[in-house]
Amino acid sequence: MRKLNPGRLRAPSRLSVLATAAAFALCALAPSAGAATRLSPDSRIVDLGVAPATDVKTLTIALALRNQAALDTLLAGLSDAKSANFRKFITPAQFAADYGQTAATVAQVTSYLQAQGFTIKNVHANNLLITVSATNAQIAATFGTSIHNYALNGVGYQAPASAAVMPAQFSGVLSGVAGLSTRKVLQSKRVRAPNLGALAGDVPAATVAAWPSASANATPGAYTVLDLAAKYNINPLYAKGLTGAGRTIGIVTLAGYNQSDAYAYWNALGLAISPTRITDVLVDGGALPEDGPGSEGAGETTLDVEQSGGLAPGANVRVYVAPNTDNGFIDVFAAAVDENLVDTLSVSWGSPELFYLFGATAELQAFHAVFEQAAAQGIPVIAAAGDAGAFDINRSYPYPYGSTLLTVDFPAADPLVLAAGGTTLPNSVQHKYGPVTVTTERPWGWDYLQSYILAHYSASLYYLDYYQVGGGGGVSVFYPLPSYQAGLTGVMTSASAQSWFVGPVITGAGWEDWADLPAGYAGRNLPDVSLNADPYSGYGVLVDGAYSTFSGGTSFVSPQLNGILTLIASGLPGRVGQINPQLYAAFKTQGYATGSPFKAITTGDNEYYKAAAHYNPASGLGSLDVNALATTLGVK
Repeated sequence: MRKLNPGRLRAPSRLSVLATAAAFALCALAPSAGAATRLSPDSRIVDLGVAPATDVKTLTIALALRNQAALDTLLAGLSDAKSANFRKFITPAQFAADYGQTAATVAQVTSYLQAQGFTIKNVHANNLLITVSATNAQIAATFGTSIHNYALNGVGYQAPASAAVMPAQFSGVLSGVAGLSTRKVLQSKRVRAPNLGALAGDVPAATVAAWPSASANATPGAYTVLDLAAKYNINPLYAKGLTGAGRTIGIVTLAGYNQSDAYAYWNALGLAISPTRITDVLVDGGALPEDGPGSEGAGETTLDVEQSGGLAPGANVRVYVAPNTDNGFIDVFAAAVDENLVDTLSVSWGSPELFYLFGATAELQAFHAVFEQAAAQGIPVIAAAGDAGAFDINRSYPYPYGSTLLTVDFPAADPLVLAAGGTTLPNSVQHKYGPVTVTTERPWGWDYLQSYILAHYSASLYYLDYYQVGGGGGVSVFYPLPSYQAGLTGVMTSASAQSWFVGPVITGAGWEDWADLPAGYAGRNLPDVSLNADPYSGYGVLVDGAYSTFSGGTSFVSPQLNGILTLIASGLPGRVGQINPQLYAAFKTQGYATGSPFKAITTGDNEYYKAAAHYNPASGLGSLDVNALATTLGVK
């Protein structure tokens, strides 16, 4: 998860709302009228001075979209079943010609950058991104900011000392630059049941075979894709002969993995799969395995492939691997969308939306343009909504080190992205001091374990390991409420009195007010839909040849929804397209009536927002009946 970062996030003590608006003026979405107004630098960051001038960085230069109004009209028709243009998607070449910068403008920009000494590595096919390499000296001369060495908790990195300034002659054309910082800024959304220190042995090993099996009894904490198919009514699609055949799953990730784990998982479950179904695509120097055996990142990529490919066993899988860098994250989405070979695209990495509001709104613009291109080409994009309940930023600075702050995760917050939320399935798990039972599907929030932990352990352990854990959800303070959520009962505005105070353990001094958020902002609500994500009612995964249980997080839900939409697309003449407007239109018509694809979640919370029999920021529209969803989306 992105931490406070000089250069990327340093700003005046009170960030001007007008400055934020100007930084995002080229995007079709307007920022909050009362954007976050303060952010203090992390006092643990040590400025080690100007970095060597000859050090080389890979950057991605973002260009502004053209013809935004026409693009908005196009996207609205593509996802409206009543429109004559419904699902009449365009090609990458058409998108570039109509909405990217002209070839002449791109040539002018590349010529300018080359004259500054930059090496052009890739002019992306959409005419909206240019990947380059340059020295720190060339970067400073072109973008008006020096690059410094920094250290945080003993980990060194480089970052700009101030915000980059776009060359004046390209005002309205160049919108931003990513990659100036070398920090790893994003985090996977995988969570495991706590089992270290005082909690070691609190949950016994699941009563399953040491390897996943199609014949094993479904056990909470060790569910497989076969169990998921039964619980969310996917099996009728298999009975119709739908397997995902003829479609391709796309996975975006920031860590390498071993293909052999995914094949072993599917084969153990008896799934009929092609032994050559996976293709790895390395972007910007992404490597296999990038993080090495046993790394959390490798586990994330592995489960993404296992879950999505297991639910759509007949589909091919393309895994796009980039380094965990600012520009790598943009480039990896662009690579997948420009190729136009995948029918769906999911990601289980993200960062708090809040951090993008301070010096990085141009990156949000660049991402949004790529997501618009995906929508124009019919590729639904799915992202994990986060695992800190309603307090996304507190996964980095947990209570009691910082106050709770109602925040959401990016890229799930983008209205063009399907935000994958989390629930807890009914279960009774035997803990060390007795069982804990959940009787009905509810939003994932570990406050249901509070009485057990307080009775048998301690309040401090609860607040460090269980509080602020759950399915991500809440209200964006940047993206306005999209039209598909307008008028829905249960849609919220941003809460009042949201200031983020961070304590001495983090600041090294006293308590400091690091951010103040606007109240009453009518922002994009998330999640959109939710499936089981609680590790205690969670899944077994096979990573580095070893099988382990009690894994969860919305990192599972995102690839699961990917597999589900791929399965559904294999029953359609073409791609399913941008999914959010279609889901909400169906909900506004069908609600939770018999035959509806939506299953109401009516009890529980995600540590703040409460579930109810209408839309809510704890579970979204609820969980799914996938067979009914397929019918709703046009599968016969």
